[in-house]
Amino acid sequence: MRFGRCGLVILGLGILGVWVSPALAASAKVAETAKQLTAIEEAQHSLSADIGLMRDELNEFKQSLEEIRGQIQQGQDAAQGDREQLKGMREEVRGFYVESSGLKGDIAHVGEDIQTVNENFGNFRYSAGVLIAVVIVLQLIVVALALRGRG
Repeated sequence: MRFGRCGLVILGLGILGVWVSPALAASAKVAETAKQLTAIEEAQHSLSADIGLMRDELNEFKQSLEEIRGQIQQGQDAAQGDREQLKGMREEVRGFYVESSGLKGDIAHVGEDIQTVNENFGNFRYSAGVLIAVVIVLQLIVVALALRGRG
């Protein structure tokens, strides 16, 4: 035993160190990989939570968009109703215009009739004046004849 017990222990420790050293390195790599996997897992959970929040926001956005679409549709329906009402009012105004044009024609015709009646009345006054004058003359002749016949 040339090296003795001490040498054998050192040799054993050396062999053990050579054999354990890669195992410790591998163990360190496994620990590092486990840390990385844990970090990746946490990142995935965080990403999953972010995606969930984004889905919720997207659903809220969709609901808001549907509400806006509904409001736009209501606005369009109201505008269509207003257009229909305006169209009816235009037709009513057009009818009033036609009716007023007819009334203007009727008024003009009545004006012509009044002018004709006025002319006829003027002729009647002239004829009545002549008739009254003739009646007065005839009455004077009758009175004169009556006075002559008595006298």
